[in-house]
Amino acid sequence: MSGAWGSIPHMTTPSIKLTRSPLAPTPMELDAQQDAAVAHRGSPLLIAGGPGTGKTSVLIAAALSRITAGQDPDSILLLTYGRQRASELRDAIALRTTSTMHEPLARTFHSLAYSILKMNSGDSYHEPILLSGPEQENFIEQLLQGDVEDGYRQWPDDLHDGEGKKGNPLLTQGFIRELRDLIMRANERGISPDELAQRGKTVGEKYWAPAADFWKRYKQVMAIREDAAGDAKMRIDPSELISVTIAHLLANEPLRAQLQSRFKTIMVDEYQESDPAQRALLALLTGSDLVIAYDADSAVGRFRGADPDGLKSEVDKHLAQGATQILLTNSYRSRPEIFEIARAVVSQFRAPSPTRQRTCTYLEKPALDNAFSAARLRSQSEEAQYIAYHFKRAHLMHAIPYSQMAVILRTAGTQASALRRAFAQVSIPVAGDLEALSANPAIAPFLLLARVATGDQPLNPDTCERLLISEFGGADSISLRRIRTALLAARVDETDLRGGTQMLIDAIDKGDIPIEDNAALTRVHELLAHARKSLHKKGARAEDLLWAIWDNAKSSDNEKLSTAWRNSALRGGNRGAGADRDLDAMIQLFDSAQRFTERFPYSKPSAFLDEIARESIVGDLITSQGVRPDVVEILTVHSAKGRQWELVAVAGLQEGVWPNLRQRSSLLGSERLVERERHGDLARIELDVIAASALAEDERRLLHVAITRARQGLIVTAVQREDDEPSAYFEELDSNSGLEEPLITEVPRPLTTSALVATLRQNLSGANSQTSAGLLKTLAQSQIHSADPTNWTGSLPISSTESVVGPDDNVPVSPSGAESFTECGVKWFLEKSGGTNGDSSAQILGSAIHEFARIKVEEPGITDADLIAKLQSAWSLIDPTDGWVSTSALKRAVKMLERFARYHARTTRDVVGAELNFTIQVGRAQIRGSVDRIEVDSDGNFYVIDFKTGKNMIKKTEAPDNLQLACYQLAVALDGFEEKLSGTKSTGAELVYLAKDSVKVTTRQQFVIDEAAVKAKIEEIAEGMGAATFQAKINEMCEMCVVKAACPIQNEGRAVIE
Repeated sequence: MSGAWGSIPHMTTPSIKLTRSPLAPTPMELDAQQDAAVAHRGSPLLIAGGPGTGKTSVLIAAALSRITAGQDPDSILLLTYGRQRASELRDAIALRTTSTMHEPLARTFHSLAYSILKMNSGDSYHEPILLSGPEQENFIEQLLQGDVEDGYRQWPDDLHDGEGKKGNPLLTQGFIRELRDLIMRANERGISPDELAQRGKTVGEKYWAPAADFWKRYKQVMAIREDAAGDAKMRIDPSELISVTIAHLLANEPLRAQLQSRFKTIMVDEYQESDPAQRALLALLTGSDLVIAYDADSAVGRFRGADPDGLKSEVDKHLAQGATQILLTNSYRSRPEIFEIARAVVSQFRAPSPTRQRTCTYLEKPALDNAFSAARLRSQSEEAQYIAYHFKRAHLMHAIPYSQMAVILRTAGTQASALRRAFAQVSIPVAGDLEALSANPAIAPFLLLARVATGDQPLNPDTCERLLISEFGGADSISLRRIRTALLAARVDETDLRGGTQMLIDAIDKGDIPIEDNAALTRVHELLAHARKSLHKKGARAEDLLWAIWDNAKSSDNEKLSTAWRNSALRGGNRGAGADRDLDAMIQLFDSAQRFTERFPYSKPSAFLDEIARESIVGDLITSQGVRPDVVEILTVHSAKGRQWELVAVAGLQEGVWPNLRQRSSLLGSERLVERERHGDLARIELDVIAASALAEDERRLLHVAITRARQGLIVTAVQREDDEPSAYFEELDSNSGLEEPLITEVPRPLTTSALVATLRQNLSGANSQTSAGLLKTLAQSQIHSADPTNWTGSLPISSTESVVGPDDNVPVSPSGAESFTECGVKWFLEKSGGTNGDSSAQILGSAIHEFARIKVEEPGITDADLIAKLQSAWSLIDPTDGWVSTSALKRAVKMLERFARYHARTTRDVVGAELNFTIQVGRAQIRGSVDRIEVDSDGNFYVIDFKTGKNMIKKTEAPDNLQLACYQLAVALDGFEEKLSGTKSTGAELVYLAKDSVKVTTRQQFVIDEAAVKAKIEEIAEGMGAATFQAKINEMCEMCVVKAACPIQNEGRAVIE
């Protein structure tokens, strides 16, 4: 053996040295104005210019010019807004120079402040740790919960929980955000808690004093947490980072002088986004070589504390101190049609601005035929499909990369989800930054399993199902049903009385898996065991728990999920982009866990999981920091700032959405605090007028920024329907605006294989039939399943044309089913045949309320308090989840019982019985049902009561024709009850709505029915229910229909048979 190996000649590994050859990008071609700005020296320089005039390019060229002249790159500081923007600036400079940089040349103001605080300046030094936005919100929420438990402290009575309030006002996300905003705005303007309280008393802001008291306790508890951490580190929330840095520099003159000497040149991009604190920090560090670039019309950061209204005074101050101003007037970014649209938008601003004096100098030949289109669609879904069509067309027919396309929204929401679905349908890869980590569907199962491992999440039926149908579980709804059935069949001991649900829980929790087809159960159980094992280690951290899950999670193919996701990402395409996003989210999860442990080193994994579960604002995304593949971006206008794409869609220009003129922080008044700082102690009404005017300007600036991101093509869209109108912004941009009947844009067929096949099939009966048939044949031979006629819907005979019920057989009819059938025959048939989502918590609650109503009748001595106690004790069976949603649902359920009690106490008739079963025969219809309650008056006439626990109510005019109530009255008339009544005369029936939030119980009455007419209607319905075909009908319940995906008249379920 050794001789064999010895025969192989000795091979040496060549020495490989990696070097980076400096790139030689095309030199920047500067116009005279830009060249003057780059060459300027000797005094501070202000560069003013609108979008596309090259402000950022000038700053890059100015930095390179100084480096080429011999200036140390580490002596140049370029400040901007947003880490991604800073990273792009660093790269742009680094790729154009061979000089070595030891420090990041481009930073954000917060990054600079943080790095200053990290500089060891002596014995009193404490290493800083910066809390993230979500961490700060969660910390505020925890302290507010403590305030509630302590009797609300100084918070006014109108913020206390009470009768008629939907949840505790102090604990709502809206209040937490407003409180955080108030603290941030005060911090940014150097206002202390005591000063805030005093100003509140002076100007009549009643919430400022209690907010200031809370702020003091916030700082005290933060200090206690620092001491408890035992690591001598200073924990800082983002709102105070700049102010703490300023105080640190003012108290440490040698450090300030050292920094001022080090940064010989400071450049600031997007200066209009700065706030007073950032400007004060800049003033402490600036020497003689200061370059500032700005555009007053492009400020988008007011919600973060930016001060665009104070920009002019700052510019005037610099000019008064000897600064030079250069105005850039040539706009190179957008083609003329888009340039003119942007100019029309900014013409509406009140204050003048020199940056509007610019000329379009777009020199490229555009690939797109059409520069601008405004589309008015019928729904969000159609809006998303329209954008997807044009993006796909631009990619296929004009060779525009997906990475050069973006959809810009005012805010994240359902529109982003609709866009993702529409893009996925036509195989357009998508990236976006609009999703909080805890809401990421790829991450949620991992967090759920982690919470089960720590014991924070009980293993109930819902949890088991969510784990089993996750990617590492690999099950689906059908296999879940099969697993339950197999578990029940596997019970060998007659004393084993466990149900299928408990056996499912035991299988995952204890590994008690007595069935052969157990792959999904085994994977989840073993993964849970790995997670629990990681928690037994001494000092186990959140990242240890998450790693144990991530490293051991496997797919249904027994491949590690980490490997499967990586391979999918490397393959590219739509699935690859999705896998890439999932991997980015997982990296972000681990990064968040590590950051949390650094801040609170002795905290348990449960604390981190609790924080992640509560996150309601989007954290920092890894995806924005790396090199992205060829994907379309869906992002907010704030995230789009400073960037550009060849094709841009500005979506969701809806009334009340964009512009959103609702006053921010209207309760606690953070905006009023800012305006008082700027305008003095004006009357409240004057401040509100100023704030409203500033808000309108802000919204128009957002529109201006969104429009000016586009180079070749711009699409603006809005939805036009009865309850949703396009905004004034859309009407301003739409050339067809003002018509008596708005023009609705039709959505073209999507550019997909299925759409191509559908078009070819339509043409089979036209002039191009031979060509279409030939193309279909070619596609079919290429294994395109939908092009093969044998697979077309309608090409094969129906499996059965017989009636559902034999012509001589009875047709079972339920009273509620009769009502449902008249609304839509297809919906009734599909739901009757299993097309439902199963019992929801609301349905189970409805059954419980009906049961309590029965108990009240059969046990007259039971008190209302006893019924409520029974409901509360049984609540975990009705809703096995926990948290504020479940708590709010329980409160609503208690109010339902209270309304029932009021109704019961008020009735003047005697109650005959509750939950009374009946069976009657009407022609072929065999009607079976149960009446909630029957009452009898002094004349022996019966009255039927049906309790409703759902929120949807019928109109009063619809009650006389309600078939469900009519069936109940017919049961009385035909003496069909199992427990016989003393007569057959009915005086009417009524629906009692217990979920309606009102003091008086809402009812809908039906008077005595026409028996002959009702019988005729029931017989007609029975014939329809037993027929061979069923008709779909458009009605007001279509939007919430659970079988919409199978409905032939809905877009989701329509099959092309033409």
